[in-house]
Amino acid sequence: MYQSAEQKQATPKAMGILIFLLLLNILNMVDRTLITSFGTAIINDLELSDSQFGMLTGPIFVFFYSIMGLFMGALADRVHRPRLIAAGLLLWSLLTAVSGLAKNFAQIGIARLFIGVGESAMAPSAISMIADMFPKAKRGTATGIYYLGVPLGAGGAYIVAGILGPMIGWRNCFIVLGALGVGLALLLLLLKDPQRGAMEDQNVGFESDQQDSLLGGNWKSIVSDVFIVVKSTPALLWTMVGAVFLHIPLGAGQFAIVWLERERGFGIGEISATYGLFYIVFGTLGTFLGGILSDWYQARFRGGRVRFLAYLMLCITPLLIGFRFVSPSSALFYVGMAAGMFSVSSFYGPAFSTVQDLTPVRLRGVMTGLLLVACNLLGLGTGALMTGVLSDVFSAYSLFEPLTKALLTADTIAVGAPICFIVASIHLQKHKH
Repeated sequence: MYQSAEQKQATPKAMGILIFLLLLNILNMVDRTLITSFGTAIINDLELSDSQFGMLTGPIFVFFYSIMGLFMGALADRVHRPRLIAAGLLLWSLLTAVSGLAKNFAQIGIARLFIGVGESAMAPSAISMIADMFPKAKRGTATGIYYLGVPLGAGGAYIVAGILGPMIGWRNCFIVLGALGVGLALLLLLLKDPQRGAMEDQNVGFESDQQDSLLGGNWKSIVSDVFIVVKSTPALLWTMVGAVFLHIPLGAGQFAIVWLERERGFGIGEISATYGLFYIVFGTLGTFLGGILSDWYQARFRGGRVRFLAYLMLCITPLLIGFRFVSPSSALFYVGMAAGMFSVSSFYGPAFSTVQDLTPVRLRGVMTGLLLVACNLLGLGTGALMTGVLSDVFSAYSLFEPLTKALLTADTIAVGAPICFIVASIHLQKHKH
């Protein structure tokens, strides 16, 4: 019996796979964020400058993560996706362990580079699998659940640094978590790849048509198809540009613990567990509510999920800027900290599901990879490197609180994000008519 896309429902098995993908994403973010959570200790141990630390957390990691994300996105549209994730998990876990043995900037830099390559396999495959397991009306929520891994994993890394770090040291934390990932990679080999396009209309005949297209296609045709889709769908382009602006302060946030310990008076390791707990609570709320509320908004109002996201960020921006100026003894300091974590986490469900909705089924993996390039290479990478360089420059000129000024620069640039999302929502509204 034929079912329209509106009539189709996710199965209990789909929910089970989603939870497993969430667990893998948590581990992904723990491994990625460990270097940030141990920032001051690593800078001191390896004798790094702020610019070098910005390179490690920014361009060195995200360049290969982003570029390989396009390649992995195209592979996700062609090969068995759980096995592709397993290969990436094995690589990034091994190199996380190797990072704990690094003795200098070059050694930890090479390890970070290959961690980026391994982690690039995760999101394109996972997001396209979710789109094949959940109906369109529920994708914002499902994607938001998957991206709970960001606050839970990143927050978990800070808790590891605050609790486990003093017990076994930053190097052993890297080694232990790397070993855990190697074990989980084996479980992925048992997972079946969901049927592609199963939640779309006109599903009959899709699989064979898609298979012919993928097997007969080439990289040149893929690039051409992506260019045509982006050019013909302004809402897609503006959503990606907004994502870049949003990820600039996210990149600058790689210096969060260093800033708190260096210019806000906290001792080394003193704030890490608290910061991690805040990230878990408010980042989780942002991710979860961002997905659910954006689905609710889209069903009732014009402009789609991205307009909801723009309104949310415009409301929160004053708290983000004020956070840099208030004393840690003030309650407003912790309100601002919570608001920042809520804001950046609320992005994932609305933005990624909007991109999936606007992208043809056969290009969803590679389009997710392209969005990751925009977010990470242009946004996160630029934000981390810019913050490190500006901090060193301001220090050279003996300016008061140079890292604070560098972080404020990134916070100000991020105002471009809600503006872009408003423009995207206007085009999205036209697209529907």
